[in-house]
Amino acid sequence: MRWCTVLGTAFMALWFATAAHAQGGQFSDVTSVRACNQSSKVIMVAKAAATGQQQEGKNVFLSQGWYELNPSQCVTLWNGPLANRYYYVYAESSSSHWSGSYPMCVSEKSFRIAEVQCGQGYVRRQFNQIDVGGKSGVFTYYFQGS
Repeated sequence: MRWCTVLGTAFMALWFATAAHAQGGQFSDVTSVRACNQSSKVIMVAKAAATGQQQEGKNVFLSQGWYELNPSQCVTLWNGPLANRYYYVYAESSSSHWSGSYPMCVSEKSFRIAEVQCGQGYVRRQFNQIDVGGKSGVFTYYFQGS
C-alpha cells in the first residue's frame, strides 16, 4: 500500500511539473541570450519577447531598445532561466539593417513597450526569431556582414 502512495505521489509530481512547463515554465537549459556584432559598423540592437499576456486576442510582446554595439562587442539581452522558446532581435546601423519576418514595435529613442498595436511615436520593424528550444548554456546570436 505504501508503494502505491509513493508511486502515486511521484506520478502527480511529474504531471504537475509537465503541466507547469507547458504553461510557460523554463523551456530549455539556455542560461542567457547574447547578441554579438560581427559587422564592421556600430549597430543599435532591439529585443522582444512574448509576455504571456493577450490583448485583443493576440499575444503581447515586450520590445525594448536600444543597445549600442561596437564591432566585435557583445551584450547579454536575457538572463535565465528563460521562460520562452522564442526570442526576437533586430539591429540597424547608419546604412544597414538586420531584419527578419516578425513585426515588433520600436521607437527612434530609447524605448520599452508591451503592446499589440504600436502607439504614437512607434513604428514596426521586422525582427529575427531566435529558437532556444533544446539548447543549453549561453546562446549567442551574431549580427554579421554589412
